[in-house]
Amino acid sequence: MAQIKNFLQNAKVYLEGNTLVGVADVDLPDVSYMTEKVKSLGISGELELPVIGHFKEMKAKLKFTTTTKEFGKLFQPESKLIQVYASLQEYDPASNSYKSIGYKAVMNVLPLSNKSGKIDIGKPMDSEIEFAVSAFKLEIDGKEIYDIDVLNLKCKIDGKDYLSDVRKNLGM
Repeated sequence: MAQIKNFLQNAKVYLEGNTLVGVADVDLPDVSYMTEKVKSLGISGELELPVIGHFKEMKAKLKFTTTTKEFGKLFQPESKLIQVYASLQEYDPASNSYKSIGYKAVMNVLPLSNKSGKIDIGKPMDSEIEFAVSAFKLEIDGKEIYDIDVLNLKCKIDGKDYLSDVRKNLGM
């Protein structure tokens, strides 16, 4: 019987691998293929097809309870590496036991906007920074789910490199 994935137990967000960025919620990027509609003689309708290995813009947000001193580092107009390390709880009905498994999201980002938040006594400030994401890698329990890097023509999903021939054809 398969394990039952329950929920995220906890997570920490790091900048450049070693700076804890504070207490933050993370909105990870949506990953959507670029698509093109195909309509031609020989087919009986229209079909929207993905452009393999090519993606629509990806964005991420870090939402903080308060503005932190790391805001300055995060908002510098330079590429940054943000890593989210998390622990997911899973239940195994066969052994009646719980297990924690690792979850890791790594993103190369550039800042787009910053909301400093609101000032209200006894309330969270709800500060946030939005980023453009140029690369996004996701691992669960040590297994790479995908590794996408739009600037370096990289698209590995479940271990298969979908752009290796494209890079070769382009002399890369």
